[in-house]
Amino acid sequence: MDIDRALEIIAEQEEILRVGMVSEKDLQIIGRDAASRIRAINRSGIVDVSVNGLTIYMESINANTDNMEWIRRKRNLASRFWRSSLHTALEYRKTGKTLDGRGMDWHDYALSGGSFPILLESGLPVGTITVSGMTEWEDHQTAADAIASFLGVDIERVEP
Repeated sequence: MDIDRALEIIAEQEEILRVGMVSEKDLQIIGRDAASRIRAINRSGIVDVSVNGLTIYMESINANTDNMEWIRRKRNLASRFWRSSLHTALEYRKTGKTLDGRGMDWHDYALSGGSFPILLESGLPVGTITVSGMTEWEDHQTAADAIASFLGVDIERVEP
């Protein structure tokens, strides 16, 4: 899949995957769904659901401490722009932008997929779901699929 098509699909996902009312319990359900998807394919990773930097749900599936650092950095990127981290990463690759060019340090931000914003239908941000441990494409799709499942909607998959 070329970058332009991937960006179109991700933008559609970001528009479709918006929630009405959402509770802490709902966010935990979304997180558990993502973790179960990782287990179902016998992979390892970490799932983090956060609101304003506060972790509401976290689960590690045979992961390592390095995955925690990726979680933090991907979450920071998605929280900065309220777009999926894969969306921003692909956009930067396409245009040649860099983190430094935006005053961001790679120690704090990762241009890598896996963090997806949780937005209200109005577009106001609630938090993020972040997955780390697989490829950036798999991390992204796992997060997006968990929100889609919660909403009961089908979304197109984004693949490399």
